[in-house]
Amino acid sequence: MGITFMKNIDNIDKTSTKYKQYLIKKGALVKIIIFMAMLVFGTFVSLMIPLRPSESVTEKRKLSSFPQFSMESFLDGTYFSGVDTWFSDTFPGRDGFITCNERMTGLYGIRKNLIHGEVIKGDEIPDADIDENEFDYIENIVSERMTESQDSDKEINYSYDNSVIVNPDEIGNDVEPDTIGTNASAKTGESLGSVYVLGDSAYDYYSFSNSISDEYVAIVNNMAQVLKGKATVYDMIIPTAIDITLDDATRNSINSSNQRKAILYMYSKMNRNVGKCYIYELMRSHRNEYIYFRTDHHWTALGAYYAYTAFMAQLGKNAYSLDSFKEHDMGTFVGSYYTQTRVTSLSNHPDTLYAYEPFSTNALKMINNENDFVDYNIITDVSKWNKTSKYSTFIGGDNAYTEINNPDVTDGSSVLVIKESFGNAMIPFLVENFENVYVVDYRYFNGTITELVDNKGIENVVFVNNISITSTRDRIDELKTISK
Repeated sequence: MGITFMKNIDNIDKTSTKYKQYLIKKGALVKIIIFMAMLVFGTFVSLMIPLRPSESVTEKRKLSSFPQFSMESFLDGTYFSGVDTWFSDTFPGRDGFITCNERMTGLYGIRKNLIHGEVIKGDEIPDADIDENEFDYIENIVSERMTESQDSDKEINYSYDNSVIVNPDEIGNDVEPDTIGTNASAKTGESLGSVYVLGDSAYDYYSFSNSISDEYVAIVNNMAQVLKGKATVYDMIIPTAIDITLDDATRNSINSSNQRKAILYMYSKMNRNVGKCYIYELMRSHRNEYIYFRTDHHWTALGAYYAYTAFMAQLGKNAYSLDSFKEHDMGTFVGSYYTQTRVTSLSNHPDTLYAYEPFSTNALKMINNENDFVDYNIITDVSKWNKTSKYSTFIGGDNAYTEINNPDVTDGSSVLVIKESFGNAMIPFLVENFENVYVVDYRYFNGTITELVDNKGIENVVFVNNISITSTRDRIDELKTISK
């Protein structure tokens, strides 16, 4: 019937019921063919392993890998569940689909928070048996040596509102004297996991751990002893934005351990042969400047620059002025706080990322993720990159090992920086003061500090860590592994 109908279609009245049925059937057939073609094409694309991403830029994490086959996992079913997880987690174009979905749901006022971590009440911080005045010389030297010739047009004047101070009767005893006042009002933010969001800015809570902090101190002390006579060991504990740029009234109304007190305690436990690069007060003195990102947990290049000046003062070297370096505007940037929380107030008011290229060289050698030794840039132009990944402008991101040679310095000077990602932004400034700069990210490095110092003849070793690392079990265990 249908075949006869199709053969005689030209002889049928175009207004008849049979013709209309033919059009409906034809349309349905076309839709089925298109759907099946898309299904086959989508299946073909999804099975092409080279197209599958291994990392998510949007979520800042490594995606699931294809499971390794074993008879045991095959029989108990875990192999197939692993394949299923890999298939869904690494679908081609995954980041694009996630971003599109967030924008669509955002139109309906829906916000999905990807919460990481939790707020843990920190241990009580012991009083520090240390003379705080011993650190004054660092800030005094920095003030004396800071060049006044910096081009004011290059200054970044992002203003943080931190003028409000808090009444001590409202919040207990863990408040520093210089934050005490009588006309105070804390602002109301939102706690999302371990992140505190206030307007268009976010902050990490800090929870002091007495036992883990003591382990960090023991690692530094041990390295100073092991390297005695070979290299001088320094330590820089970097405060995070919650204690520097968040207004004091709000800061002291939330459950976050006192970073100044914690840093002084740890420095009080470090041996005399450890150079303690105390930068807390220095960072506070610049708190109205753009020294920390609002949408990311790192400091900005400007914040790292001030820390560099402090370290140079401690070593008796002159820090170069900021305008000696070539400034790069890498455009807008949204970092870890946004990728963790998906708060639209952060994405709607992104940061701007500036980087400063050394004037002597922009070349480095590093061990990449494939364990190959490759040439790369100290500062990479990431202005066209995805706006969530631009912190990789500094020394190519987090790599196990990096070497930088300054051809303009020939005095044999050298420094080894043992760091996590906070240290990346400070490395470009150090290049101008040393013939050789060596960088180890202890989360990925497979060697030991002692072997590296011996092999390279390194004279200065500096631990550069943000304060949260000193209370994080995994990071301390990784530090222990290389600190031999």
